[in-house]
Amino acid sequence: MPTHNLLWTSGWDSTFRLLQIILTEKETVQPIYIIDKTRRSLKKELDSIKRIQEKIKELNPEAYLRILPVWYVDEELTIDKEIGKSSQHIKSLTKMGTQHDWISQFCSNHNLKKIEMCLDKNANLDSFTHFLVTNYIETDYSNTKDKELYNCINVIFKYFTFPVVNLSKQEMNIIAKANNWEDIMSLTWFCHKPKRNKPCGKCVPCTTVIKKKMGFRIPLINRIKGYFKIYFSK
Repeated sequence: MPTHNLLWTSGWDSTFRLLQIILTEKETVQPIYIIDKTRRSLKKELDSIKRIQEKIKELNPEAYLRILPVWYVDEELTIDKEIGKSSQHIKSLTKMGTQHDWISQFCSNHNLKKIEMCLDKNANLDSFTHFLVTNYIETDYSNTKDKELYNCINVIFKYFTFPVVNLSKQEMNIIAKANNWEDIMSLTWFCHKPKRNKPCGKCVPCTTVIKKKMGFRIPLINRIKGYFKIYFSK
């Protein structure tokens, strides 16, 4: 039985994938969580990971046994020149989060391959996911028009697979409901700046959730704040 190495943040996409592995595919998963001590949502994410595991154990003890102990990565990561140079070039072309630099460096340091990274489908032409799909995921070196760009992206993303990149959050929600995963998925976390242990509605992940028609996950008052932020940022 294969073991899936999964980057798990307690977020919607990676939790959905974890449930796919242990409940649908009935295979083993090695969750990996990279600790960023500067992240304001760190405590909330770690708590959500525990709560999700507890809920899985309650609802399906057999599937719970397919989850290996979470690999909590707490180490200093120094970005090497090759990854740094590639990252700088990619960021000159699209909005790529800095977390990809150090996740890639972590994989390089530990000689890891086929790590599952969960990016959901994004049809927006200016999105990072669309950029990555178009220039890397759905092509290869022999077929790409820009081989230099492909090689540049490959420096950072050669360590990963992208198992849910063809699914939107709404499509995942439909699948989750069909499989009665709602009680587990409701425990997922995404907000970077929680207010009173609730999603703030205004940070980037919160406004992204609203734009992707998943705003029901944010309390109404904070959701309204998010709508205003999106409106006035146009």
